[in-house]
Amino acid sequence: MEIKNKQDEQRYCPLCKELNHCGADSGDCWCFHTEIPTELLDRVPIELKGKACICQRCVEAFKKH
Repeated sequence: MEIKNKQDEQRYCPLCKELNHCGADSGDCWCFHTEIPTELLDRVPIELKGKACICQRCVEAFKKH
């Protein structure tokens, strides 16, 4: 999938490239209430760090392993 602009970039998980369903723009999101493991955050490409949320599916899959 090709992401065309920065606004689109923020809507997709930087790991699996699927929609991240982040609700941060509405003031609250599931990710505000969950601990994201540092090891998982380290997998985010540097150009997307702090710009796009990892999706809940990727976080849950990582925590299961």
